[in-house]
Amino acid sequence: MTITTPFLFLRHGETAWNREGRVQGQHDAPLNDTGRAQAVAAAAALSGRRIDRIVSSPLSRVRDTAAAIVAQRGTEISFDPDLMEAHLGAHQTTMQNGFLDAYWRGEYDPPGGETFADFTERVWAAMTRAVALGPNTLIVAHGGLWRAAKAKVRIEPDFRMPNAIPIAVRPGETGWRVDPLLPIPPEALASSQGNDGGGGAV
Repeated sequence: MTITTPFLFLRHGETAWNREGRVQGQHDAPLNDTGRAQAVAAAAALSGRRIDRIVSSPLSRVRDTAAAIVAQRGTEISFDPDLMEAHLGAHQTTMQNGFLDAYWRGEYDPPGGETFADFTERVWAAMTRAVALGPNTLIVAHGGLWRAAKAKVRIEPDFRMPNAIPIAVRPGETGWRVDPLLPIPPEALASSQGNDGGGGAV
C-alpha cells in the first residue's frame, strides 16, 4: 500500500495526561482547556485550506479536536477505529517510565497490548484508506501514527508530532515532504527521536 495523494494531518490537542506524562494509548482521556484552545487555533490555521472530508479516530480527544474544524466549516466527518492510538496494554493509565522509546523502535511489546509492527500495519492501512477517498482529506488522529508513518516512509523535515499542529503532507518518490501550518515547538524540533506526546506520553 502506497500513499501518493497529498493530504492534511492533525494530532489531537493536549490532554491532562499528556501534560503529566501519563500513558493514554487507547484510554479515552479528554482534552484539557489548553487542548480545546489548541483545537480552535488549529481550525483557524486550516481556514485557508480546502478540506473535502475529515477522517478521525473515534477517541474523544481526537473527536473533539476535529469538532472544532467541523464547527468552523461544516465539513463531512467520518470515524475509523483503526486510526486509534497504539494499544499499550498494561502501561495504559500508568506514568510513562521510558518504555515508549523501545516500543517505537519495535524492541518492546507491552503486556496485553499490540506490537509496534501490528500497530504500524493497522494505522498505515487506515491512513491509506482515508487518503484514497480523494484529495483534500484531513486525517485527525494521534502522535503514534506519525511514528508508524516514519517506519514506512522517509519524512522531511523530521520532528516529533506536537499537539494540534496541522501538517500538509506531500508524498513524493523518495518520501514525504511536510509543511507545518503553525510553528513547531522547539522541544519537538530538538529531539525528533524522543517519544511523541506532551509530557512524554501518547
